[in-house]
Parts: sequence; structure tokens; C-alpha cells
Amino acid sequence: MNFNLKVSEIIKLSQTGNASFSAFRANRSSYDGLLNPVIGFDVFRLSSDVFGPHQHRHMSALSYLFDDSAPYHNQDSIGSDLTISTGSLLWTWAGSGVTHHEFPEKDNMDIHGLQLFLEIPSGTRNLPPKSVYIDNKEMPQKEEDGVKIKVVSGKTGNLINNKQTPEPLTFLDIKMKADKTFEHVLPKDWSGTVYILSGNVLLTADENFELNSQDTIAFGRASVDVPVRFTARTECQLLFISGMPVS
Repeated sequence: MNFNLKVSEIIKLSQTGNASFSAFRANRSSYDGLLNPVIGFDVFRLSSDVFGPHQHRHMSALSYLFDDSAPYHNQDSIGSDLTISTGSLLWTWAGSGVTHHEFPEKDNMDIHGLQLFLEIPSGTRNLPPKSVYIDNKEMPQKEEDGVKIKVVSGKTGNLINNKQTPEPLTFLDIKMKADKTFEHVLPKDWSGTVYILSGNVLLTADENFELNSQDTIAFGRASVDVPVRFTARTECQLLFISGMPVS
């Protein structure tokens, strides 16, 4: 069946940085306008206070830690002072403007995470900032037949994260053994972004796409719901991020 799904090129991310901070970085300009509501993201490692206090405005900054990460500390101008625990997410909705500061709780701790930047709808961009913390323990997880699904936010099938977020966003952290499959239905008009952390994956979404470690692809603009299937060629881990594009 032809879903008239629009698909970007496959972009392989390259690593930049140094011993204190390194990242695989994706930028919206490379994805034919399909990386939306995502503005861009960094899959990063850091071991010291690299950025110091800095401001965000008219967008969201999400910090998600992988299972091998040390905890990460956040302080901001709206009174947050908390530890982002391993596997957890902090969604900083910047709105009219917020200054935040994220740093390892001790020097030389290995922080491994995703910094995800999202567009905010124009009608709400000047509202006061806020933050939402989603602890790893609040994220539904299912492991069955070689497939482990973690719903960082949103839902897939009957696996639902009930934590309210500033905008609807499906964020899945997926691990699969070789030859296993997982399917998710992309809602009509929504966009989807896939990033392969490790392994080799066949993505089927209207067409087939071979994706390898550090590959990214974005797709969307279909007028009907689209089944998206992931088939692991090897043991793999991938992120799937999906939302309604912001004009």
C-alpha cells in the first residue's frame, strides 16, 4: 500500500568534541523539512561542567539519560534543583525564557544522554517557562521475545506513559535482538525521527530502508496512519521520536 509518506535522506551523524564533551549531532536543515517538531539533537557524552548556566527561549530542551549514564544535575531560574537519575528525562519548556544549568554531580562522572530540542507552537511561545520530570520508574517498559520497549513519553500500542507533557510526543527507546521485529503506528500528519545508536536495522515505512549505527532518518506528512516496522538485522538499540509538526 502506498501511504504517500514523505521521507528524508538517510543521514549518518559524525562525532564532534573532545575528552570533556563529544556528541553525534543532528540539525533540522539536513532532513528536507521533516525534522519537525524536532529542531535538532545531540547524543552526547560529557564528564565535566561544559556549558555553565545558559538561556533557552521559545523552544523546549529535553535531557534524557541512557542506562549506562551517571546521574546529571539540573538547576534553573524557575526554581528547579534536582538530579536527573539514570534512565530518566527532564523536559524544560522554555517559553518566554529560562536559564538552566546541567552538570555532573561530581567531576569525571560519565554522562551519556540525549539532548533533544523541540519547537513550541507560536501561540504559546511567550507563556512562562515550566519543567516536567519523568522518572525512569514512571516509564512503561515491556520486554518480550527479544524486544525491549521503553516509553519515555507518549504511547505505542497499549503501552502508555500517562505523564502529562507540554506537547504530545511519542519517545521510544527500543532494544532488539537479531531477527526480531517491532511495529508502531505513526498517526496521520505526524512526523517521525529514527536514530540508530548501535546495530543494523531494516526500517519499513512505505519503503524499506537499511539503517546502521549513527544513521538518522525523518518522515511524515501522510494523510492516514502509517505502520512503521523495525526489523533487527543484528542486536541493536534505536530511538524513535514522533510528534505533530509545528508550522
